[in-house]
Amino acid sequence: MRALPVPRDTVDLLVTAALISSTDITQSPARLPIITPGQSPEAVLAGADRIGQQLWGENYASVSFANGCSVIAPRYEWRPVAELMGDRVDVEQILQIERSRLYMEEVSCHHNEWDDSPARNHLRRLGQSIEARLHFHPRDVSAEIPGVVEYVGLSRAVDEWTREVGFRTSLAVEAARNPQDVGDR
Repeated sequence: MRALPVPRDTVDLLVTAALISSTDITQSPARLPIITPGQSPEAVLAGADRIGQQLWGENYASVSFANGCSVIAPRYEWRPVAELMGDRVDVEQILQIERSRLYMEEVSCHHNEWDDSPARNHLRRLGQSIEARLHFHPRDVSAEIPGVVEYVGLSRAVDEWTREVGFRTSLAVEAARNPQDVGDR
């Protein structure tokens, strides 16, 4: 059981991904408007801050429960992940978002309020969007967890994404044909 505080950058990644995501497999998430019609930029920022605070709050509640103490989540203010705000979100970025989403769920679920929390619902919706985007992406048995089937390339992503770590570069065509040659980068 891991119950660890998640870095702010990881929360920023998940909030940014949630704001640009869509469960429509035919749409590029970056092509959907972040500021929806009728919603002011201030309202979008307030919503992003709220989602991030909910994610961080549930994460810190899990850390508190697991350690038998009270650890208060810091105040969250969204800092968009610029790499996701462009014209295209590539497969490597989506795999990183999925790895961070799974990690956030793993380290935040260790308390009684998790199952009905808005944070869990946000992560579930993001997971549906990722699943739609990676619908045709190959899957294989996990190299780390026997019997678990996961997206090819997911094991190359890091749990705690930070801006210093950044995103891996897109796979070249040859590397995509020979995933065993890619290794950890």
